[in-house]
Amino acid sequence: MLDRLFNGASLSASEAMLLYAASRQKVIAANIANVDTVGYKTRDLSDADFRRQLDRLFSSKGEPVVIRSGPALDAGIVKPNGNNVDLDREMAKMVRNTALHSTAAALLAQQFTLLREAIAGRVL
Repeated sequence: MLDRLFNGASLSASEAMLLYAASRQKVIAANIANVDTVGYKTRDLSDADFRRQLDRLFSSKGEPVVIRSGPALDAGIVKPNGNNVDLDREMAKMVRNTALHSTAAALLAQQFTLLREAIAGRVL
């Protein structure tokens, strides 16, 4: 019974969302930190890899997908110093990513609240 509660796709999906958002935040922060670094190219995580990971979680194929950072598809124009970081674009990504992280954290907290109430025998 407990295996079904803790190994379900919803907990795994919330965990995957949190891990993806945390990893993406690091990549975005690195892009912002290197906004003036000569030759630096904007990086990002693959949304397609993340979607594949979620698909596998919901289809009960538990093997994880590795989400790697790579060149950003939506990078800014290349400046004379070879850098293509667009600060406005990176800040917008950070805001969207923060919203994803907050949503995933709230979902996970709600799942644990429901689990705690079920264990305590309380009915909503």
